[in-house]
Amino acid sequence: MATYNTAQKKELIDFLSKHPERSLTIDEISHMIKADSTNPPGKSTIYRLMPRLEDEGIVKRFSDKAGTKATYQIMDGNSCHCHMHMKCVKCGKLFHMNELESDRLLNSIKSFSDFDVDPGATLLFGRCSDCRGKGNDDK
Repeated sequence: MATYNTAQKKELIDFLSKHPERSLTIDEISHMIKADSTNPPGKSTIYRLMPRLEDEGIVKRFSDKAGTKATYQIMDGNSCHCHMHMKCVKCGKLFHMNELESDRLLNSIKSFSDFDVDPGATLLFGRCSDCRGKGNDDK
């Protein structure tokens, strides 16, 4: 399938590239890109472009713990199908787990359960060191 690089697609990719550590909802992207871009795409355009960017491997889609809200993060060259991810439930930052540590955890799970976990689809929820350091323990 041919891919097209429209000005709006470029604006969206440029915006996401400025926030590689963040996993954002389409509402968050739509709100933030207005302040960041001279010609921001509208929310409906973002909704239309995100599945394409996902298919092209430019962004990765994540679901929240309840599976009710999707967030998107630009791929920064990491091969995300080879390792797991960790997401802070407080600030929303997404972290790529070290591939070696990811493999150790996956092998441990397989050894006691004989279950193959898909590392690229696995998201661990918790709190990052910055959020834990703020001393705010509300969940």
